[in-house]
Amino acid sequence: MKIFILLFFITLLQSQSTNHLVNKNNLDVIENKANNNAFIALALSAILPGAGQIYNKNYKRGIAYLAFELINLTKRSKYLDKGDEFVVQYKNFANNHWSFNRWISDLNIYADESNPVNSVMLGPNNDFFYPWDDSHHIEFYLDGYLRRTNSSNGNGWFENTYKTECNDAFINNQECDNNYFEDAEVVKNHDFYEGIGKYDLFFAGWDDTQDGECSEDTIAQYGSCSYVLLTNNTENAYTDNKIYYQYELRDKANKNYDIAENALTFIFINHAVSMLDAFIVNLASNKSSINYMTQPLYDNNMKLNGIEFSLQW
Repeated sequence: MKIFILLFFITLLQSQSTNHLVNKNNLDVIENKANNNAFIALALSAILPGAGQIYNKNYKRGIAYLAFELINLTKRSKYLDKGDEFVVQYKNFANNHWSFNRWISDLNIYADESNPVNSVMLGPNNDFFYPWDDSHHIEFYLDGYLRRTNSSNGNGWFENTYKTECNDAFINNQECDNNYFEDAEVVKNHDFYEGIGKYDLFFAGWDDTQDGECSEDTIAQYGSCSYVLLTNNTENAYTDNKIYYQYELRDKANKNYDIAENALTFIFINHAVSMLDAFIVNLASNKSSINYMTQPLYDNNMKLNGIEFSLQW
């Protein structure tokens, strides 16, 4: 419907542009008319790429711009939907295979130097890096308050409470059997779903970290259910479930969203090029004198940051 309305509007404008002015100010009127026509062509292409070309009677080019627009609109919609599908999948998978209570319970196991993934759980001083010292955190509601697993807000509540409730586990690098945190309601936002797959800090929450919880093939290959792999030039702790979550589900969601974002970029470029093309061609067809200049724009690091285009007619 939008396209038909625009085409009707274009036809109406073109019919008006054929009127002849026959008075002594003929030249001035025609000159102003040409400028107005150029801006109409530009405005139409801003609304719908190709519309300005159709207004200029460049029908093949107009159809090409319009087709490119429709292709990228369809592509963006398709890959946004696919990305959304993977988001639903990875959230369901995380909810079924990562547990805050398990993370609380098993956290200290990885402070033991004999643990197969202990080497990636250490801080700058080669001491076990506890969650209250990290900038990344999980938020949760408990006892009517919003809590954090770190001390980024200057509140040491989680550290003090954890050391009190899980004192034996903290001292002996063992599981914490205390059920104080069982009623915690975790805030499962974007940062949560990103963090449990990206940061070793939250590794203990996965449900296949211990012997007997993974396949025999995994143990045969890595020696345990938990193992260290070099990914993106960094060693990280993994389990089969964590790998599937991060690289099969979340990565596919992100890649589909990237394709959708690229399609949106092409849509903007198509609008800009169609506008400029319609504007210049209209001026040229009216025999206007056109001068233009382009120059690159650089940021402080001498990296290309854009292109400046100036036009005189």
